[in-house]
Amino acid sequence: MQVLETAMQLEIDAEKHYRDLAAQTNDVGLVNILNRLADVEHKHQQVIAAMLDNKLDYDAGDDTFVSDVKLLCKKLEESRANVTVDTAQITLYEHARARELEAENLYNKAAAAETDPDTVALLKRLAAQETMHAQIIESIVDFLKSAEPGGWLEDAEWYHTDVY
Repeated sequence: MQVLETAMQLEIDAEKHYRDLAAQTNDVGLVNILNRLADVEHKHQQVIAAMLDNKLDYDAGDDTFVSDVKLLCKKLEESRANVTVDTAQITLYEHARARELEAENLYNKAAAAETDPDTVALLKRLAAQETMHAQIIESIVDFLKSAEPGGWLEDAEWYHTDVY
């Protein structure tokens, strides 16, 4: 199935991208979050490989992921004053977010074209996880932008509601 092969490549690329970002980041909290995202993308590769082998009993879930990332984000927020921001890295995070949304779209399209209910459920679960990853990356981008010296003044509209 072509869509699964494309999805596999997206997952491989995403895992590599997160590991590369983690290697370029000095903040331990960000490194932990990025490595956790890479681990989940690796799990998605295993799910897709199982699907390619017609083994739909493979579990796509990671029950500890959300709680782990929430804890890591809380620790990251506590260390905000110590975070040094390379603004070029923000572009890399934004690219990662776009890739997550691309994977989400791919899984949703594949689910819409599928007839087997178990396959549809698995594809939708993968799509939902990619949505969550995009939201996490968006939070990291917001965090990094506000951690920049003077970053909170960047938007003259001041439409955001963050408390500084």
